[in-house]
Amino acid sequence: MTELALRLARWHSVLGRGVWTSSSTVLLLALLPMGVIALLVAMMLSVSFQEGFIGTAAATFTLQNYVTIFADPFIYRVLVDTAIFSLSTTIFALGFGLPIAWLAERTTIPGKMLIYSIMTIGLLIPGIYTAMGWTFIAHPRIGFLNRWLVDLFGFESGPINIATPIGMGFVQGLSLASLAFIMTAQVFRAMNPVLEEAAKVHGLGFGGTLRRITLPLAWPGILGAIIYIVMIGVATFDIPAILGLGNRVYLLSTFIYLQVHPQGSALPQYGVAGALGSLMIVVAGLLTVWYGQVLRHGRRFEVITGKGYRPALIQLGGWSVLAWAFIALYAFISKLLPFLLIAYASFTPYFAPPSMEMMRQLSLVHFFTMDWELVLRGLWNTFLLVLVVPTVVLLFGFCVSWLVVRSRSRARYALEFGAFLPHALPPVILAIGALLLALFALRDILPLYGSVWLIAVVNVIARLSFTTRAINSSLLQIHRELEEAAFVAGLSRCRTAWRVLFPLLRPTLFSVWIWSALLVYRELTVAVFLAVHDNITLPAVIWSYWYGGTVNIASAITLLMTLVLAPLIIIFWSFGRRSEVASS
Repeated sequence: MTELALRLARWHSVLGRGVWTSSSTVLLLALLPMGVIALLVAMMLSVSFQEGFIGTAAATFTLQNYVTIFADPFIYRVLVDTAIFSLSTTIFALGFGLPIAWLAERTTIPGKMLIYSIMTIGLLIPGIYTAMGWTFIAHPRIGFLNRWLVDLFGFESGPINIATPIGMGFVQGLSLASLAFIMTAQVFRAMNPVLEEAAKVHGLGFGGTLRRITLPLAWPGILGAIIYIVMIGVATFDIPAILGLGNRVYLLSTFIYLQVHPQGSALPQYGVAGALGSLMIVVAGLLTVWYGQVLRHGRRFEVITGKGYRPALIQLGGWSVLAWAFIALYAFISKLLPFLLIAYASFTPYFAPPSMEMMRQLSLVHFFTMDWELVLRGLWNTFLLVLVVPTVVLLFGFCVSWLVVRSRSRARYALEFGAFLPHALPPVILAIGALLLALFALRDILPLYGSVWLIAVVNVIARLSFTTRAINSSLLQIHRELEEAAFVAGLSRCRTAWRVLFPLLRPTLFSVWIWSALLVYRELTVAVFLAVHDNITLPAVIWSYWYGGTVNIASAITLLMTLVLAPLIIIFWSFGRRSEVASS
């Protein structure tokens, strides 16, 4: 009887082409973010071909915006600097992240849990922290390292300039080294040691085996990390803005920002911004296609088989001290030193190199002189985003993942592509599209411009890719028979999801919620492009003070932001540790 009931449930599932595809509500929730993505991209493309009163009947459709950017020699300088910055970012990120991943996964280095903690927490530290800290270190005018060198050797000016494409790439690389670690550690962890052992039998030493066997086998994962980091470098805003804008070093993202938020009495150039954004979409699309080609040709590197094996760990011996010195150096220059300098700047009346004289002048003056009404408004808006965005993105992500995993309709492939699309669109593109949409298409229908909900919409879209990937993996591990048995027992679709699926997915859903909340809390790009007085967020408050030249107050607010961020990081880290222990 039970078997017959299960067969009837399966038959009903086949006729309905998946349990949830018959529900118009779930389908609508899955298609809604796809429609928003399409609107954002379409709006940007449309504005890029308009001149005059954009969004009205008086606007003229023309190619002039593209002619303007291709005829401007300064644009080519911006593109070259962006390419140098992206290349430098990738080199420095891999230069730190790749060796640490190899040490953690392929050697006997002690304290691996601490390494994982350092690198994971590094993903959650906002890039503006590192950028602000390194401004205090190596800025040509106020950097204490330059001031010391000028006083010591009598230079006319500071010999180190962090505000160059390579200097900014170094700082961005420090910030993204944790990402390079995460993306390559799994490759080293799953590598079959048979080929390496064969190389040693044939006389290859450590260096030759690493160069001719280990790295070539890990190449797909390394290349994937390279492409992803290059994509970030092309469109990232926070570090180039902190380090470059004040020194008139412009990258593509900061140049677009100035077109939308011009200085002085100049008018915004929305058409030019749309054209530049369209070019960024093309670049991101080409990089995504390249990444897809890498994945499709990954069979050439398949070395994991059904035969059991244990990874062969390399004995470091006394080299462990040197390895840990390298890891400690990275942690110090990328996280600890910038934070210490931000804390130092928060308590000094003006920024000057650390000395006993400055230590005697430490005070809380900046905490009393900052605009607390603005700070509290930014904190409240940030709190709303942290509360709403992860919850909404989980709702959309679950609906999309359910249809992709459980549906038998071919339309699920379109849904999967649409869910992956935000992964290929940088946040700056989504922010510009949302700004143009709110200004010119929805201003009389849905007044989103200047509201925190516009920022929330963009953040939901930006987090959709990661959410669906995580839920997809967990749903694939849950057998359909559990849901079919619930249907036979009389549970509705909603009660089946609530009583059967959500308890099984709880660890994944909680991890995704915390991760999304942390990323929303630290998000600067979207907040800066869409911020006005009423919807400003805490990172945007820091940016406004920094861009206005009051770096000490910006540092004080950053210190407060860190105090609020720390509990979230501790919760995420402790939960991740418990999950890892439970899975082992």
